[in-house]
Amino acid sequence: MNVPIKVYGKPDCSQCHMTTHHLDKLGLPYEYLDVTQDDDARDAVTLLGYRVLPVVVAGDMHWGSFRYDKLKQLASIHREAADVTELDGAAERYLADGAA
Repeated sequence: MNVPIKVYGKPDCSQCHMTTHHLDKLGLPYEYLDVTQDDDARDAVTLLGYRVLPVVVAGDMHWGSFRYDKLKQLASIHREAADVTELDGAAERYLADGAA
């Protein structure tokens, strides 16, 4: 099982579209949640403290807005971590290599 990725966004959001487009290009599976249609998704974004969209969540990692550098970092970690239990180790190895 791969590390689950969630993208919280809304319609007509260019940064949301760019984020999902790049996730597709990187070959990363994700779940898209529309905060205008899903109250739980909207509440999750609020609880994380974000006031921008999209919000990307993968395990304990999360960020707001379109961040190509973070998407590339996530792709590297995602390839290395077979499941969410390996995510911390993969992230630590990635950071130890000075790639961040």
